[in-house]
Amino acid sequence: MKVSCIPETVLTAMSEGTHIVRAYREHLGYSIEDLAVACGLAAEEIQNIESGLRCNKGYRDRIARSLSLPVGILEAESDRLDAA
Repeated sequence: MKVSCIPETVLTAMSEGTHIVRAYREHLGYSIEDLAVACGLAAEEIQNIESGLRCNKGYRDRIARSLSLPVGILEAESDRLDAA
């Protein structure tokens, strides 16, 4: 995904240290609970991911689809400890 395709509000949030999942979730107006229901994960799992803990590829793909992001965009987040 080209940086120019990322909404300015998301880029700004990310530049301030906000995790990409949280930045997109907030940009879309979703609560943690909304995203959890949409992707089938527990709210606590979403919180862990947004705090920087790594999740498996299946979780990343489910979150990306729920946020209408290209599958694979969250791959760069995979270099930290496991969230689940």
